[in-house]
Amino acid sequence: MPSPGGSSPPRRRSVFINCPFDAEYKPLFRAMCFAIAACGFAPRCALDESDSAVVRFAKILDLITACEFSVHDVSRVELDTSSGLPRFNMPLELGADLGLRLKGGARHAKRRILVLDAAAHRYDQTLSDISGMDIEAHGNDAGRVIKAVRDWLNGGRDGAAPLPGSAAILADYAAFQAIVPDIIADLRLDDFDALPHSDYMHVVETALPQIEAARSA
Repeated sequence: MPSPGGSSPPRRRSVFINCPFDAEYKPLFRAMCFAIAACGFAPRCALDESDSAVVRFAKILDLITACEFSVHDVSRVELDTSSGLPRFNMPLELGADLGLRLKGGARHAKRRILVLDAAAHRYDQTLSDISGMDIEAHGNDAGRVIKAVRDWLNGGRDGAAPLPGSAAILADYAAFQAIVPDIIADLRLDDFDALPHSDYMHVVETALPQIEAARSA
């Protein structure tokens, strides 16, 4: 996410997230954002900022190109209860990202992309054109999301020290949830479930040094 000073994080540390933003998916989304931040990267998504003058898809493309990494969750294939129709936003954004990697020139040829689904091989029936790609199944479990994201970010580090393991990040996430009420109270923010995304990420960034200090004590 953008830094407190208003500048954006460097592209090589930025992770674009394409996923549902509804209440049902929120626990997975928040766990994903925490894991990305705990690994030293910056999660970016359409919720980072609001500008009614910007066309939504243009904003999405700007975000994708500003990030060297992308996570796309294509698990939401159920029919919408109100419209009776499926949602196509997630596959659309995945397609744009894949097109950028394939045809976007040298700068984008080495983009790293993680595709998630709730169930293994379900995408074969809903997005057959990506059959053959390595898709990670999370089973709608936050812990499995954290493991998938951590293992993916840990790959291709060219000899650098490995990131903390998924069990360690899960332990940090449990510690985070325990200290969240005090941080929210100190910052005088809304209740945890009602936090806007930018406020949630500020709480995460406030909590991570505290968790590290407690672990080192």
